Parts: sequence; structure tokens; C-alpha cells
Amino acid sequence: MHDQKRERQEARRNKRPRPVRDCALSLLERSDKTAWEMRKKLKDREYQPEEIEETMAFLEEYHYIDDREYVRKYIRTYSSHKSIRRICAELEQKGVDRELIHAGIQDLPVDEETQIIQWLRKKGYEPGEPLEWAQYRRLTAALGRRGYSFDIIRKATEQMYEEVPER
Repeated sequence: MHDQKRERQEARRNKRPRPVRDCALSLLERSDKTAWEMRKKLKDREYQPEEIEETMAFLEEYHYIDDREYVRKYIRTYSSHKSIRRICAELEQKGVDRELIHAGIQDLPVDEETQIIQWLRKKGYEPGEPLEWAQYRRLTAALGRRGYSFDIIRKATEQMYEEVPER
């Protein structure tokens, strides 16, 4: 039994490494990646920098990796339930250039007011229902943690409630 295990380990060590292009295409089969994410994944797999850059050139030439299109898809997917701030932050974490993110946001606007109203209804708050200061403060804090600006929260709550509580 131990001999078989040793043989398998030896076979793995002697096995030729997978070509970097094959590895990259395999990674893309599972999910889209930004250029930064792909470089990181290939680097983590210990490919040489020259191999990585050559592969990245191939992937970008044939649009397997396209950060501009990635941003558009991401915004289309998440614009119905994530704030602009949150989308921007998540794309920045994925290594996307800020200019590409802002261009994508300009092309595909995000309706945060509608998102907030839908979220409030989902939480059981109905239009016209009076809000107490403590409720309003909790709602504002929860929406702020989700990345919505105070101005947008205020507009949405004013739209839903005739009177927003004052302190």
C-alpha cells in the first residue's frame, strides 16, 4: 500500500508541468477573471513572469480577459441590489482600474433609491407608516453599511415616507 502511494507521488513529481496557457484557460472555464486576478493565480501556481506575460497578451488579444467587459458584466449583474460604492470597492479589490470602473458606472447607471425602497419593503416597512427616530437611525446605519450615501438614503426614505423623523 505504501509503495503505491510513493509511486503516485513520484509520478506527480516527474510529471511535466501543465502549460501556463492551458492553466489560464482552465481557470477561465470556472469563472471570468480580471487581468490582475489572472496574473495573481498564475503567479501563485509558480509560473515564470515571462510565461505569465506572454499568456496574458494571448488572453487579452483574444478577449478571454477584458477588464472593460468584466466591469460591464459585473455592474449589470449587481446593479439591482448593490450600491455604487460597494460595486466600486469590490471591483477595486479585483484589481480593476478606477477609470474603467467609473466609465462603467457612467454607462450603466445604478438606481440606488429604488434598491433602498425595495430593501425597506423586504424588511417589512410600508409607505406612509410612521417611523420613530430609533427605527430611522437603525435603518440609516444598516443602509450606510451596505454602501449607500446618506443623501440617497434620505431621498429614498423621504420618497417612501411623508415625514422623515427629526431628532
